[in-house]
Amino acid sequence: MKLIYISILAVFSLQCGWCQTTLTLDQAIKMAVAQNPSIKIQRMETTVVQNNVFKANVGQLPTVNAVASGSYLNNFADVKLRTFQPDPEFINVDEFGVETINANIGVQADYVVYDGGRSNIRLNLLQGLSDLERAKQEVLVNETVLTVSELYLEILKLQNQAAFLTENISNSKARITKMEDRKQFGKATRLDILRLQTALNQDESALDDVLLVKANLIKDLNFLIGSDLEETFEVTAVAETITVPTIESIQQEILANNPQLQLSKVGIAVAGAELQLSELDTKPTVAAFASVGYNYQRNDVQQLAEIQTAGLTIGFNASYNIFDGGIRKNRINNAKIGVEVENSRRALLEESLYNQALKARSSLLLLQSQLAREQQNLQTFEEAYTKTQDLFLAGKANNLALRDAQLARLNVLLRIDQLKVDIFKSNLRLEQLMGRLVK
Repeated sequence: MKLIYISILAVFSLQCGWCQTTLTLDQAIKMAVAQNPSIKIQRMETTVVQNNVFKANVGQLPTVNAVASGSYLNNFADVKLRTFQPDPEFINVDEFGVETINANIGVQADYVVYDGGRSNIRLNLLQGLSDLERAKQEVLVNETVLTVSELYLEILKLQNQAAFLTENISNSKARITKMEDRKQFGKATRLDILRLQTALNQDESALDDVLLVKANLIKDLNFLIGSDLEETFEVTAVAETITVPTIESIQQEILANNPQLQLSKVGIAVAGAELQLSELDTKPTVAAFASVGYNYQRNDVQQLAEIQTAGLTIGFNASYNIFDGGIRKNRINNAKIGVEVENSRRALLEESLYNQALKARSSLLLLQSQLAREQQNLQTFEEAYTKTQDLFLAGKANNLALRDAQLARLNVLLRIDQLKVDIFKSNLRLEQLMGRLVK
């Protein structure tokens, strides 16, 4: 079963497509992908991380800032001025309320000329984090689609059970009417009618239980697909053609397409980028700067009473960490361990996914075999029920025999329906493991 991921705009156009009466599995999946609350949140988180992937965010582009500062000082000053004359050699000035004014304004550009390749690795790391969030989103979408599909199938099973019970109830009511007619002619007793009424009551109680569970599951499904919790609908049957894949194709597709493995692959890349970044801490950093500005200074006691400068300043600075107490070494060791951990997790995940897929495949084959046998048995129980009902109407079979035949037929129908649901669930699980559930 291939479930196609349709664009969000196309999905919104389907919101009124089932008109609150019938909902198909494909429609439920499309609505969940577009409107599920958890997927919406993850989609926004993915967008935030994607927005962080740009060169300026890792220092690969220069920064330009307008700068301005000003200050006013009012102090006591005791200044000794050198006169460069033999007598007096110094002049002392001491005064209260000495005012000093400083002001500057300008534009400064800064750019990291060399950082040992750190900015490239940081950019790769940001891209890796973006890929990681996108992979998380894919995993969440797949898990949501699987949950929605399984919930839909449970509702379908309950809907079919309700139909079987409704048929039994209708037949029981018809038999009670006929039995009441026969009682008037002395061909039936009040006990016969009471037994039929008891069977009817049992079926009606079972129907009430089924309808209650179905109504609650519909609310759960409405929550998952982002619909009004009070919406009610009927579900439709799904395609029954299921082809069991070979073991070889299962393993190949798990390795190539499984969302969790893709997430693990991105996690390994992120851990590798973090290791590279830690190793580059041994490289020096060289930065250049240039500024154009105006500076004004006025002082009451200095020889230069007022200074004004304007012009260009260009320079650079370099830094290299000689000793950090082992911080860098510890960071590198931890990063190496992180890479090993991610690789080990991937190997363990591959084995676990492959094991789950093989069990799902075995379960699928067994369920298909059981379904074929039950479908063969159904014909026998159908014939037995029809024959017993004819004998009952002819007065040649009692209520107990008819009820036994009716329940035997109902149990086979329910068993077949349960097997069909289990087959679809096993197939859905297998499709999800192989990365084919959402395309």
